[in-house]
Amino acid sequence: MKILFLGDVFGKSGRDLVLNQITRLKDYYMPEVLIINGENLADGKGLTEKTTKPLFSAGVDIITGGNHLWDRFDSRDFIQSETRIIKPLNYPSCSIGNPYRRISAGDEEILVLSLTGQLFMPPCNSPFEALETFLTNTERLPKAILVDFHAESTAEKRALLHMFDGKVSAIIGTHTHIQTADEEITEAGTGYITDVGMTGPHDSVIGIKKHLIMEKMKTCMPIRYEVADSGLQINGIYLEIDTTTGQTVKILRIRELIRD
Repeated sequence: MKILFLGDVFGKSGRDLVLNQITRLKDYYMPEVLIINGENLADGKGLTEKTTKPLFSAGVDIITGGNHLWDRFDSRDFIQSETRIIKPLNYPSCSIGNPYRRISAGDEEILVLSLTGQLFMPPCNSPFEALETFLTNTERLPKAILVDFHAESTAEKRALLHMFDGKVSAIIGTHTHIQTADEEITEAGTGYITDVGMTGPHDSVIGIKKHLIMEKMKTCMPIRYEVADSGLQINGIYLEIDTTTGQTVKILRIRELIRD
C-alpha cells in the first residue's frame, strides 16, 4: 500500500498549498491513502468544518489531530461526527472524537491512529500503555498499522519506536513543525521519522509571522499571533507498506520549496 503523509498543515496558507498541489502530488506519488496532520488548520490552532471539508473533497482520506485538535469549541460536534478525523488514542475515553480509522484500498487495509506525548505537553495518558493496550485488546487488527506520534520530545518518540518496533508498520512524528532527517526502516520493518515537519509558511517561526514572535521573545509580553504566508514548503513522507506482513518496504522524506 502506498501512503502519502503531509505534516502539520498550518493555517490558510498551508491549506491553500495542499489544495493547489494535491493533484500534482497524487499524480507523482500515486498514493492509495493520503493523510495529513490537521490540528493547526484553522489559523494555526484547531480545525473546523469549513477548513476540513475542502481538503476531504480534494482527496485527503484521513486527518490526524493532536493536543490542539479541540481548540475551536464550536467544532466539537463536527469532530465527534466526522470519523475521518482522528483524536489521540491516549486521551481519556470521554474526550470528543474517534481514536482510530481503518481504511481499505482494494484488498488492502490499514489502520491509522494518533498518540500524543507526555513530555513538555498538556496532560494525557501514557502513549506507551495506550498503544500496548490497544494492540493487545483490539480484535481483527490489520497487519498494517500507522501511528502519528504527536510529541515534543525526540527521546519520547525514539522510545516509542524501540518499544513497538516490529509491532506497527510506521511511526510518523509530528508536532514540532521542524522536519528531521532521520527517516529509516528498522530491521523489524517499522518505518520511522522523528518529525515529518510542517506544510505551510516556513518564512516564519513554526508558522507564525516571525516579527511577532521576535517581539514576544524580546519583551516577554503576550501578543496576538498571525499566520505567516511566505516561504511555502511541503513537508511529508511517502511510505510503501506490505499489508501482508505489516512491514514498511520503502520510505522517502519529502521537503519541497514552493515558489510564492
